[in-house]
Amino acid sequence: MHKVRIQFSKDGALKFIGHLDFLRVFQQALRRSGLPVAYSQGFNPHILLSFALPLPLGMASLHDYADLTLAESTDMENARVRLQEYAPLGLTVLTIWEADGRSAAAVTEAADYILTVKEAEITTVRQAVHELLAAKEYIIAKKTKGGIKDTDIRSDIIDIKSNGNVVTMRLSAGSGRFLNPMTVAAILLGRDTAACEMIRAELFKKEGEILKPLY
Repeated sequence: MHKVRIQFSKDGALKFIGHLDFLRVFQQALRRSGLPVAYSQGFNPHILLSFALPLPLGMASLHDYADLTLAESTDMENARVRLQEYAPLGLTVLTIWEADGRSAAAVTEAADYILTVKEAEITTVRQAVHELLAAKEYIIAKKTKGGIKDTDIRSDIIDIKSNGNVVTMRLSAGSGRFLNPMTVAAILLGRDTAACEMIRAELFKKEGEILKPLY
């Protein structure tokens, strides 16, 4: 068995399908590619494929990651080309490499999001960024498994940068801690975020005290 990691981007109509449907689309592309994928054991075997972190519905990604197990060794660039050939429109396979150690889902601890705001909102957002970063705590009512509770989200806001009408947010993300980027966008914009334009740019793991991209 050979474990590989796939870096890809997701855009277009694909961003409007849910995580489970996207999983099926990805598996279909893998089957059509003819790559020597490995399957699980049992009554209903499936391709051994998992994603680092599901995307919110309607959000595109620049750099996303999946772990795949192959039944035999293969050339990584050839594998990328073959998978891209059968990938649906909106899925771009950027690179594939041999991976070892913990899964992408297990090591992911943060994510970068890029929020584009309206010209009329730039001054308001810039002030909101300043106030949020200056705050020692920021309490919101957050839905948890135990119900709605007051939660301090400040420690999950790693950094926010505002440059013109583009805001870059680095937030906690992963199985351990996760801060919904739409929650922060709503704080910055002071309004409903249903129509806001946001993409997820990168996922990060920790090496010591340093955050590094998953690639």
